Amino acid sequence: MNWNTDRKTARERYVAKYDVNEAAAYDTYVGTLSNADEAAYLSDLQQVYSFQNGLNILDAGAGSGTLSKILLQAAELSLTALEPSPAMLALIRTKPELGTVKCVEGFCDAIEDRTHFAESQFDVVASRQLVNGLFDPLVAFENWFYWLKPGGTAIAIDGFYGRSAWTEMFEAEVDLLPLSACQSMATMPYLLEKVGFKIQSVNLMTETNKMPATRTTRYVVVAKKP
Repeated sequence: MNWNTDRKTARERYVAKYDVNEAAAYDTYVGTLSNADEAAYLSDLQQVYSFQNGLNILDAGAGSGTLSKILLQAAELSLTALEPSPAMLALIRTKPELGTVKCVEGFCDAIEDRTHFAESQFDVVASRQLVNGLFDPLVAFENWFYWLKPGGTAIAIDGFYGRSAWTEMFEAEVDLLPLSACQSMATMPYLLEKVGFKIQSVNLMTETNKMPATRTTRYVVVAKKP
């Protein structure tokens, strides 16, 4: 296995898969949550972090803007969406409620991705359903650490995805992504600690997991840069 070559081809596959049609399908079936689902996510997030007006937040792996929309309901934030799919970013730009979000095209899990942002630029790096799809989680977390201000916070939402969840056009990825089928809440905080974060909390998302639309149990990890 040539890890760098595989990463390059995996990235190319991701961007190719999420063309205009697939991005629209994702936004319809995954990216668009009901008001009740958004409220459940927001409730769970507010249990683990106090959002204040004026925070500068990065939504890493933003997709079509689901998490960005939820975060903007928490406070008056300066929000940046980092997403490698041009089609996904185009969807974000069409949504009036996300009109203040700055869009940046790119991945976050390679050394060269670090140049997307300045050192100590953000108060918070947040993600939803991204970590299981990172080609190199350790490098991604190192980049997050670099982008965060001292005392800044990483907030990562993920779920207990199994091999069976990676079907059809995503089946080729399950054995290339280290956390694709992770069944433990311990792995992500362990890796975050390895790059220097201090873990603040690891919790199941109680309100989100009650919702009928939540088919995979979700959890959230909060970690602070010293």
